[in-house]
Amino acid sequence: MRNERAARRTGYESKRGGAKRTSHDTFVEGNTVRKLNVVSMPQREPERAPKPKQGKQSRHQAKSGQVQEKHFGFGYVVVLAVCAAVTLWVCTGYLKMQAENTRKVKNIAALEKQLTALRTENDDEYNRLLSSVDLNKIRETAIEELGMVYANADQVVLYDSHTNDYVRQYGEIPQEETSILDSLLGSK
Repeated sequence: MRNERAARRTGYESKRGGAKRTSHDTFVEGNTVRKLNVVSMPQREPERAPKPKQGKQSRHQAKSGQVQEKHFGFGYVVVLAVCAAVTLWVCTGYLKMQAENTRKVKNIAALEKQLTALRTENDDEYNRLLSSVDLNKIRETAIEELGMVYANADQVVLYDSHTNDYVRQYGEIPQEETSILDSLLGSK
């Protein structure tokens, strides 16, 4: 008795065998299961459009059961065409701007690549020139062959510069400061 209840609850075969659960929760005793008479579901009819109200139709339409078709007026068609043309114009303009932007980005990338190559080449050439210049040889040539001498402390004229780079002389040095130069050159 207990096994039958368990078989009913769980749907498994009982230990006595033969009891099987069917899709309708009925049990069939024995070693064979009978075929069930399956009733097919009736097919639903397709839904019909709701009938229009009688007040808005003419008698002829109401009698024939036809629904009045909506016709678009000339103004509506013109407005729709203008909207489509404006939309097409805006989309075309957008695509042109996007293509121009892409072209400019590619051009900038190419110029940056060229700038990097030129900077690398310039740095290499600068380093080559610095390494080829022998400052000791230049000093010796200037002193021995050209007769140049180092300036004394009283020959140096100091100027205040707003930049840390160098000072350019755009005019003559005032006479009182050039007297040192005149004394060295022999003119008074």
